[in-house]
Order: sequence, then C-alpha cells, then structure tokens
Amino acid sequence: MLVAAAVLLPDLVALDRWLPFAATVALRPVLTAATAVLVLLLALWRRRRGTSRRAGTVALVGTALVVGVAAALVVPRTVAADPPPPGGTPLTVLSFNAYEGQADVDVLADLVRRERPDLVVLPEAGDRFRARLAALLPAYRSWSNVPPGVRDVRGVTVLAAPRAGDVTARTISEPPGSPGDTRYPWAEVTGGILGPVRLGAVHVVSIVPQWIGYWPGELALLARWCSPAAGPSLVVGDLNATPDHSAFRAGTRGCADAAGEVGAGLRGTWPASWPAGVAAPIDHVLTANGPRAREVAVADVPGSDHRALVVRLRL
Repeated sequence: MLVAAAVLLPDLVALDRWLPFAATVALRPVLTAATAVLVLLLALWRRRRGTSRRAGTVALVGTALVVGVAAALVVPRTVAADPPPPGGTPLTVLSFNAYEGQADVDVLADLVRRERPDLVVLPEAGDRFRARLAALLPAYRSWSNVPPGVRDVRGVTVLAAPRAGDVTARTISEPPGSPGDTRYPWAEVTGGILGPVRLGAVHVVSIVPQWIGYWPGELALLARWCSPAAGPSLVVGDLNATPDHSAFRAGTRGCADAAGEVGAGLRGTWPASWPAGVAAPIDHVLTANGPRAREVAVADVPGSDHRALVVRLRL
C-alpha cells in the first residue's frame, strides 16, 4: 500500500519534485491501470486459495483505495468540457520537439502542409534546423531565438503562416541566476492573428538528475502567461511535465490544458516509441483568459523522441 501511494500519489505531498517520484508520477495513468489489474488478480488469487489473513487483506484494500484516488485524478482528463461558443478567430497551432534538430524536416514539412497551422513552435530547433525547414516552406516566415552557430537543442524556432499576419517573436532570456532565468531561452509571439493574445513558446528542462533542481522553478515561470492578471495567453511547447505533477499544476494555475479540454488528456507525446495511450503527455498547448481549444491530435515525425501536437482553437 505504501509503495503504491509513493508511486501513484507522490504529488499530494510534493515528493514529485524530486527523482524518482517525478518520473513515476508522469506515468500515473498507465501505472494506475497496471496496479488496478494487479490488485484484481491478487484478490481473485486470494479468493481461490481461501486466504483471509488480516494483514494481506488490509494491504490489498489499502492499495485499492490508492488506485481509486489515482483514477479519480486521471479519468476527468478523458471527459471533454463544453465546446467553445461560436465565433472568435480560429487558430491552429503545431508544437513539436525536434530532438536536437534531428527530426526529419521533409516529413515535418509535409505535416505542416497537411495541417496548415497558423503558428508552429519547435523546441530543440535552432537556426540550423530553422533554415532547413524554411527552405521547404517558403510561404512561412520563421525565427529562431538563438543565433546561428548555437546548438539546435538550445533553441526554439517559430514559424508563422501568411494567414497569421504581422506576428513578431522575441527571445525571453534573463540574466543567469536571476529569478526569471531558464536553462534554455524561451520566446514570446505577439501581434497579427493573435490580437491581444500573448503566446509563450517554451522548453522546460528535463526531469534528469542535473536539471531536477531547476525544473520546479521553470514551471513556476509559466505564471507570466497563466495568471489572471496576464490577460489572454497561450503557452506552447515541451514542458517536460504532465498535469500529474504538482509543480506543473502550481505554475499553470489559471491555464487550461487543450488536450484535457477536449477529452484527450491521456494522449501521450513522449516517448514516441511508445503507444500514445501509454506515453506521457509532456508537450502542451495551454490556454488562459479567453482562448479555447476545439480539437487536439498527435502525429509521428521520424527522428524525434516526441510526437507532434496539433491543436485547433478559437481566440
């Protein structure tokens, strides 16, 4: 029972801000289902054997209660909210981690042509990757938030379709050690089709030993777009966190996860080698103070360990 609680519910006591709990809770949906099956099998086995020892029964019932709490936290993400009202400006956003610039640019360009996103946000894509993709999509304007020569893993590239109008992108980079410092620079997109909406293009550090100390603080910085005082906003990119992380919920309070809004909150994007129903949903489009999601889909692009996320919204 205690092991099940530590694996499935560490976020309830903020243990999930540290390894290994930050990693296990990211897989809470699939681990909850697996634990539920295990509890059922053990209960059937005990019944067949006629085992009735009190200690075993208490442990089994306790574990079942832990599973029930975990399921209650997960299942609502499969239920769609009421659709947004008619009207408003339609906007399609594509988010995709290009995996150190190694993603297949030809397949990605085909995906962009097929889905026709107004804005594309590509973490781990610097100026080198931007130039390769831009050559295949001449109608799109593009920016990278890092200068030429900087490794792709450090950059975020943004593309804008002609329909997006006069949007602009600026790099967000605070002095090292300052409260707003991030390991990778972020970007903010404004203007054009977005109107009063500000779009944060972000890449939060991974849940690995050398970065875990910075990870909760970077998620907390998402409040610059998610707080009620921020105005209408979008947050797009690889957040390396799921709604099962307490630091994610704290930093994004005021934002809605587009996937959860349409009942697709368990559709995973990482690792791409796992089925989407088992993988962790760490890539996100978040909405705050106005924009609403209508449709969410994922797509595979070779060369990356992430899936692409395609979200259609109303501003």
